[in-house]
Amino acid sequence: MPAGTENSEPKQARALATRRRLLDAAVDELLDHGYVGLTTPGVASRAGVSRGAQQNYFPRKTTLIAAAVRHLALRQMEELRQQLAGVPRGGARIQAGLDVLFAQYGGCLFAAIVELSLAGRSDAELREVIMVEERNISLGMQEAASVIFGDGFPPNSEIASRWGTVLSAIRGLALLKLLGHPPTGVDRQWVATRPQLLEVLGQASR
Repeated sequence: MPAGTENSEPKQARALATRRRLLDAAVDELLDHGYVGLTTPGVASRAGVSRGAQQNYFPRKTTLIAAAVRHLALRQMEELRQQLAGVPRGGARIQAGLDVLFAQYGGCLFAAIVELSLAGRSDAELREVIMVEERNISLGMQEAASVIFGDGFPPNSEIASRWGTVLSAIRGLALLKLLGHPPTGVDRQWVATRPQLLEVLGQASR
């Protein structure tokens, strides 16, 4: 074992754990207080990290927010993979995948993006950050399709073009929850809408 490895590995692990706590705390602060109410000292306090340590990792608010959104998106993609791991290929897997995406779009990631997009209307620097992260999330949604469909999702195919339409429908319906509509009513709408989206994707895959 190279000299210093025993000491460096625990140190690296602690650094990764601290960074993860800061990112989780930033997401929670954003959802609780909005972008305007979010402060880096508040994030540090929530994460149980000193102000100096927080500044070492994320010296600026916008870089912290960008990293937090990316962290949340990656975490949700991993959740998608885990939830689909035991679902066989075919219609059941596609339906399960759509259900997972609907739940995710009605959750923390989409809520954070909506909050930041609204705040970015009057903040050019934040707006640029959000544009980059939205592109990354779009790529993540394409990756989600590959997880759901596997090799049956070639780029530039008809099913790939229809996937964007399906995602737009899922986002629009999930947004109702964030706007304060009764969750049970939105869930009923989803159950009624899902067969139509499955049909759209099924027609393209035939």
